[in-house]
Amino acid sequence: MSAWLTEFVVNTVAGIVGVFVGVWFALVVDRKREARLESRREQERAQQFDRARHTILGSVVKNTSEASRLRRRIDKKKPVELVHTNLEIAVWTAVQSQFMEACHDIDERVRFAQFFDGVRGLQAYFEFHRDLQLSIAGAIDNDDPELAKILHDADQRLRDLSDEQRLNGVLLITDFGEPVHQRLLGLKTATAEDTYSI
Repeated sequence: MSAWLTEFVVNTVAGIVGVFVGVWFALVVDRKREARLESRREQERAQQFDRARHTILGSVVKNTSEASRLRRRIDKKKPVELVHTNLEIAVWTAVQSQFMEACHDIDERVRFAQFFDGVRGLQAYFEFHRDLQLSIAGAIDNDDPELAKILHDADQRLRDLSDEQRLNGVLLITDFGEPVHQRLLGLKTATAEDTYSI
Protein backbone atom coordinates (compact mmCIF):
# COMPACT_ATOMS: atom_id res chain seq x y z
CA MET A 1 0.00 0.00 0.00
CA SER A 2 1.14 3.41 -0.86
CA ALA A 3 1.74 6.04 1.79
CA TRP A 4 -0.99 8.18 0.30
CA LEU A 5 -3.58 5.41 0.53
CA THR A 6 -2.48 4.53 4.08
CA GLU A 7 -2.80 8.15 5.15
CA PHE A 8 -6.21 8.39 3.49
CA VAL A 9 -7.48 5.24 5.24
CA VAL A 10 -6.09 6.36 8.61
CA ASN A 11 -7.65 9.83 8.25
CA THR A 12 -10.98 8.36 7.11
CA VAL A 13 -11.12 5.84 9.99
CA ALA A 14 -10.08 8.55 12.45
CA GLY A 15 -12.80 10.83 11.11
CA ILE A 16 -15.46 8.10 11.36
CA VAL A 17 -14.34 7.11 14.87
CA GLY A 18 -14.27 10.80 15.84
CA VAL A 19 -17.82 11.31 14.58
CA PHE A 20 -19.10 8.25 16.44
CA VAL A 21 -17.29 9.25 19.63
CA GLY A 22 -18.59 12.81 19.27
CA VAL A 23 -22.17 11.58 18.75
CA TRP A 24 -21.89 9.18 21.67
CA PHE A 25 -20.45 11.93 23.89
CA ALA A 26 -23.22 14.35 22.83
CA LEU A 27 -25.87 11.73 23.64
CA VAL A 28 -24.35 11.09 27.09
CA VAL A 29 -24.23 14.83 27.83
CA ASP A 30 -27.79 15.28 26.55
CA ARG A 31 -29.07 12.40 28.72
CA LYS A 32 -27.42 13.87 31.79
CA ARG A 33 -28.89 17.29 31.02
CA GLU A 34 -32.35 15.77 30.56
CA ALA A 35 -31.96 13.84 33.82
CA ARG A 36 -31.02 17.07 35.65
CA LEU A 37 -33.98 18.90 34.10
CA GLU A 38 -36.35 16.06 35.01
CA SER A 39 -34.98 16.00 38.55
CA ARG A 40 -35.51 19.76 38.83
CA ARG A 41 -39.06 19.46 37.44
CA GLU A 42 -39.77 16.64 39.91
CA GLN A 43 -38.51 18.79 42.80
CA GLU A 44 -40.71 21.69 41.64
CA ARG A 45 -43.73 19.35 41.40
CA ALA A 46 -42.97 18.04 44.90
CA GLN A 47 -42.73 21.59 46.26
CA GLN A 48 -46.00 22.57 44.57
CA PHE A 49 -47.65 19.44 45.98
CA ASP A 50 -46.33 20.22 49.46
CA ARG A 51 -47.69 23.77 49.23
CA ALA A 52 -51.06 22.53 47.97
CA ARG A 53 -51.19 19.87 50.70
CA HIS A 54 -50.31 22.42 53.39
CA THR A 55 -53.03 24.75 52.11
CA ILE A 56 -55.58 21.93 52.06
CA LEU A 57 -54.61 20.85 55.57
CA GLY A 58 -55.16 24.46 56.69
CA SER A 59 -58.64 24.27 55.18
CA VAL A 60 -59.24 20.96 56.99
CA VAL A 61 -58.25 22.64 60.27
CA LYS A 62 -60.61 25.55 59.61
CA ASN A 63 -63.54 23.31 58.67
CA THR A 64 -62.92 20.99 61.61
CA SER A 65 -62.82 23.93 64.01
CA GLU A 66 -65.95 25.37 62.43
CA ALA A 67 -67.77 22.03 62.77
CA SER A 68 -66.84 21.97 66.48
CA ARG A 69 -68.01 25.56 66.90
CA LEU A 70 -71.25 24.78 65.10
CA ARG A 71 -71.88 21.82 67.41
CA ARG A 72 -71.36 23.99 70.50
CA ARG A 73 -73.60 26.76 69.12
CA ILE A 74 -76.43 24.31 68.45
CA ASP A 75 -76.27 23.08 72.04
CA LYS A 76 -76.44 26.62 73.45
CA LYS A 77 -78.92 28.25 71.06
CA LYS A 78 -82.44 29.28 71.89
CA PRO A 79 -85.22 27.70 69.79
CA VAL A 80 -85.67 30.78 67.59
CA GLU A 81 -81.99 31.79 67.44
CA LEU A 82 -80.26 31.44 64.06
CA VAL A 83 -76.81 29.89 64.03
CA HIS A 84 -74.17 30.99 61.53
CA THR A 85 -71.27 29.02 60.11
CA ASN A 86 -68.28 29.74 57.91
CA LEU A 87 -67.45 26.40 56.33
CA GLU A 88 -64.87 26.74 53.58
CA ILE A 89 -64.75 24.76 50.32
CA ALA A 90 -63.11 27.25 47.93
CA VAL A 91 -59.52 26.19 48.73
CA TRP A 92 -60.25 22.54 47.95
CA THR A 93 -62.01 23.51 44.73
CA ALA A 94 -59.02 25.63 43.69
CA VAL A 95 -56.30 23.03 44.28
CA GLN A 96 -58.21 19.76 43.99
CA SER A 97 -57.09 18.80 40.47
CA GLN A 98 -53.44 19.71 41.19
CA PHE A 99 -53.53 17.76 44.46
CA MET A 100 -55.19 14.70 42.91
CA GLU A 101 -52.71 14.65 40.04
CA ALA A 102 -49.63 14.99 42.24
CA CYS A 103 -50.68 12.79 45.18
CA HIS A 104 -49.48 9.21 44.67
CA ASP A 105 -51.21 7.79 47.77
CA ILE A 106 -54.71 6.63 46.78
CA ASP A 107 -55.84 6.45 50.43
CA GLU A 108 -54.86 10.08 50.98
CA ARG A 109 -56.67 11.24 47.84
CA VAL A 110 -59.84 9.35 48.76
CA ARG A 111 -59.88 10.57 52.34
CA PHE A 112 -59.39 14.23 51.43
CA ALA A 113 -62.10 13.99 48.76
CA GLN A 114 -64.47 12.34 51.25
CA PHE A 115 -63.74 15.01 53.85
CA PHE A 116 -64.59 17.87 51.52
CA ASP A 117 -67.66 16.03 50.22
CA GLY A 118 -68.67 15.85 53.88
CA VAL A 119 -68.08 19.60 54.23
CA ARG A 120 -70.36 20.20 51.23
CA GLY A 121 -72.98 17.91 52.77
CA LEU A 122 -72.76 19.68 56.12
CA GLN A 123 -73.05 23.07 54.39
CA ALA A 124 -76.10 21.92 52.42
CA TYR A 125 -77.81 20.54 55.53
CA PHE A 126 -76.92 23.67 57.48
CA GLU A 127 -78.61 25.80 54.81
CA PHE A 128 -81.68 23.51 54.93
CA HIS A 129 -81.68 23.80 58.73
CA ARG A 130 -81.51 27.59 58.58
CA ASP A 131 -84.35 27.72 56.02
CA LEU A 132 -86.40 25.40 58.22
CA GLN A 133 -85.82 27.65 61.23
CA LEU A 134 -86.85 30.71 59.25
CA SER A 135 -89.97 29.07 57.88
CA ILE A 136 -91.27 27.90 61.27
CA ALA A 137 -89.93 30.71 63.49
CA GLY A 138 -93.33 32.26 64.13
CA ALA A 139 -94.97 28.93 64.90
CA ILE A 140 -92.32 28.05 67.49
CA ASP A 141 -93.34 31.13 69.46
CA ASN A 142 -96.85 29.65 69.67
CA ASP A 143 -95.49 26.52 71.38
CA ASP A 144 -96.51 24.11 68.62
CA PRO A 145 -95.19 20.73 69.86
CA GLU A 146 -95.03 19.15 66.39
CA LEU A 147 -92.92 21.97 64.98
CA ALA A 148 -90.76 21.97 68.08
CA LYS A 149 -90.15 18.23 67.55
CA ILE A 150 -89.26 18.82 63.87
CA LEU A 151 -86.78 21.52 64.84
CA HIS A 152 -85.36 19.35 67.64
CA ASP A 153 -84.81 16.49 65.18
CA ALA A 154 -83.20 18.87 62.68
CA ASP A 155 -80.94 20.21 65.45
CA GLN A 156 -79.93 16.66 66.35
CA ARG A 157 -79.14 15.81 62.73
CA LEU A 158 -77.03 18.97 62.42
CA ARG A 159 -75.21 18.02 65.65
CA ASP A 160 -74.53 14.52 64.30
CA LEU A 161 -73.21 15.83 60.96
CA SER A 162 -71.03 18.38 62.75
CA ASP A 163 -69.61 15.70 65.06
CA GLU A 164 -68.93 13.39 62.14
CA GLN A 165 -67.17 16.14 60.21
CA ARG A 166 -65.14 17.15 63.26
CA LEU A 167 -64.04 13.55 63.81
CA ASN A 168 -63.11 13.11 60.13
CA GLY A 169 -61.05 16.30 60.26
CA VAL A 170 -59.24 15.24 63.44
CA LEU A 171 -58.41 11.87 61.87
CA LEU A 172 -57.11 13.54 58.70
CA ILE A 173 -54.93 15.93 60.69
CA THR A 174 -53.71 13.10 62.91
CA ASP A 175 -52.76 10.96 59.90
CA PHE A 176 -51.52 13.56 57.41
CA GLY A 177 -51.13 16.84 59.27
CA GLU A 178 -47.96 18.52 60.36
CA PRO A 179 -47.33 19.49 63.99
CA VAL A 180 -48.57 23.03 63.32
CA HIS A 181 -51.94 21.70 62.11
CA GLN A 182 -52.20 19.38 65.10
CA ARG A 183 -51.49 22.26 67.51
CA LEU A 184 -54.10 24.44 65.79
CA LEU A 185 -56.70 21.76 66.53
CA GLY A 186 -55.48 21.40 70.08
CA LEU A 187 -54.10 17.89 69.51
CA LYS A 188 -51.03 16.79 71.39
CA THR A 189 -48.17 15.89 69.11
CA ALA A 190 -46.47 12.59 69.92
CA THR A 191 -42.82 12.76 70.91
CA ALA A 192 -40.33 9.93 71.09
CA GLU A 193 -40.74 9.78 74.88
CA ASP A 194 -44.55 9.52 74.56
CA THR A 195 -44.15 6.70 72.08
CA TYR A 196 -42.09 4.59 74.41
CA SER A 197 -43.95 5.30 77.64
CA ILE A 198 -46.94 3.00 77.30
